[in-house]
Amino acid sequence: MSTVARLSLASRLLFGVGAAAEGTKNTAFNLFLLFYYNQVLGVSGTTAGTAIFLALCVDALVDPLIGSLSDGWRSRWGRRHPFMYAAPLPMAVSFCLVFQPPGGLSEMALGAWLFVFAVGVRVSMTLYLLPSNALVPELAPGYDDRTSLIAWRYLFGWLGAITVSQLGYLHFFASPDDGATDGRLLASGYHGFGIACAAIVASSILASSLGTHALIPRLRQPAEARRFTARRFAAEVREILATRSFRVLLGAALFASVAIGFNEATGLYVNTYFWELRTDQIAVLVYGLVASVLLGVVVVRPITERFDKKRSALGLAVLALVAGPCLIFLRLAGWMPPNGHAWLLPILFVRDVLLVTCVVAIGVITSSMLSDVADESELHTGKRQEGLFMATIALTGKATTGLGSLLAGVVLDQIGFPRAAEPGSVPADRVIALGLAVGPGVLTLYLVTLAFLSRYPITRERHREIVGRIEQRRASGA
Repeated sequence: MSTVARLSLASRLLFGVGAAAEGTKNTAFNLFLLFYYNQVLGVSGTTAGTAIFLALCVDALVDPLIGSLSDGWRSRWGRRHPFMYAAPLPMAVSFCLVFQPPGGLSEMALGAWLFVFAVGVRVSMTLYLLPSNALVPELAPGYDDRTSLIAWRYLFGWLGAITVSQLGYLHFFASPDDGATDGRLLASGYHGFGIACAAIVASSILASSLGTHALIPRLRQPAEARRFTARRFAAEVREILATRSFRVLLGAALFASVAIGFNEATGLYVNTYFWELRTDQIAVLVYGLVASVLLGVVVVRPITERFDKKRSALGLAVLALVAGPCLIFLRLAGWMPPNGHAWLLPILFVRDVLLVTCVVAIGVITSSMLSDVADESELHTGKRQEGLFMATIALTGKATTGLGSLLAGVVLDQIGFPRAAEPGSVPADRVIALGLAVGPGVLTLYLVTLAFLSRYPITRERHREIVGRIEQRRASGA
């Protein structure tokens, strides 16, 4: 029987609930942050996008350091929990401040404020998320069991994202009763939004850290604390990069993260100006995500048990590619209902349900793949380096998601997209330019991601062989 089968339901729930922090942060940053600084505060897209990108680069440099430190940390609270407990307070403070810059700042000063407190949010999240994710291979050593455990993680992550989206669209960014100004363009709503996000993130991190504290005795500790040195760190990075299956996932993560960053940073622009949806209509689309998330986490294990992880991820990715940018292409070709038509919202709703179901399932599968890669590395090196593996993937994801946000900001400036623009007031040629930038760009990046995933080598049989050889080596004491 696998370790995850012996985990209580409460332990699995509490492990999963910590992902609500990541879902909250990702939604607040990827959907609303660029829009807030660009459309509400009047900062240029290039300046705001650059600040977000540089903050992600700083975070990306910190990631492998925290991963390596937690792999070799030895304490009465284990390898991971000391880092997890350090995260909530600085996270909450930084989250509040990034959405509450002082009045009267210049554009460059606003960019600097955005950079400083975006770094605070992201580094604090790293302190929790990387050590927490690194628990998965030990809590769930089985090939399929870890897929189930990660599904709990994704369920709570998406529920956090959905909750924050609805808080924004239905409460903080709802238009005033007089209808004089669109609520998305009022700075006051973003202040309360930042405080709400801070509360959700800090409470979910604390709940998960405290809830998994009792599991510390069953987790492995290094034989002795490993002192951090630049030479040892460089050697460990070379070791994980020597694993071919990891390099494949790394390449896929690079291009997928650029696509995600670009798509999410432009998503509110597309819904607001391309489709001309009201905030209450966008909220309807978010309701559909609840069904998508539940469906994605329910179907992922049966699919991978039948088709294996690689084939499942590729098939779902192809379906997502068809569902994702196709409606933008159809609109540009004149084959979609006009904005305001009764059929437009249902069509977008069905598209989003299908797309997010695929995205959730793919995320669970690729995270499970990464845990399999950590096992393969242990077979070759004799070391458990889950933290460094998770950190390196996170590094590429964060840096390239930042690049996606930077590209989005630059594109908005290059196409001459107006600032503080009321929906329906943007010239038609600028709206068409927005669609031409988003649709083909996202499609190209995801096609490259598919090319990398197709080269992933670990099958169910290969993983069974890896685990068997590791257990034989442990039993022999070699």
